[in-house]
Amino acid sequence: MTNPPAPGQPQRPPGPGGPGGPYGPPPPPHPASVPGPRPQSPAPPPQYQQPQQPEWAPPERTDKGLVGALFDANFNYMVTPKLIKLWYILSMLLVSFQCLVFFCIGLWIAAQDDFWAWGILMVVASPLVWLFELLLVRILMEAVVVRFKGVEYLRIIKDKI
Repeated sequence: MTNPPAPGQPQRPPGPGGPGGPYGPPPPPHPASVPGPRPQSPAPPPQYQQPQQPEWAPPERTDKGLVGALFDANFNYMVTPKLIKLWYILSMLLVSFQCLVFFCIGLWIAAQDDFWAWGILMVVASPLVWLFELLLVRILMEAVVVRFKGVEYLRIIKDKI
């Protein structure tokens, strides 16, 4: 004779093979269906507190001056980022001077009886040439700066690891 199923458990069909039939032994009863006091669940483990670490900062590097960077045979200190601002200002001055000369020659040619239209064309084109040349110089300088900043960021990542 078999025991009746616990309340809330499905009826098992009778079969050969012992108390559980071909399905194996019956599963344990659900804790809610067992009369009596319920077992207490263990206390949750204490939360792991990670130690407070100070915010990461890149290691201090003493920058050498321009002359010190020139004589750095290991190339740990770059000269180009120190000079790029000077080169940009110098190139702005040269482009401005060139376009001013271009403008003045255009005025001189426009004052002549012959080829006056070429002079007016030069006067009108000189600000556009100035803008175009300055844009090209700026793009070139930014490409150089981006390259050096990328190297600097990689150096910071390497020092962090």
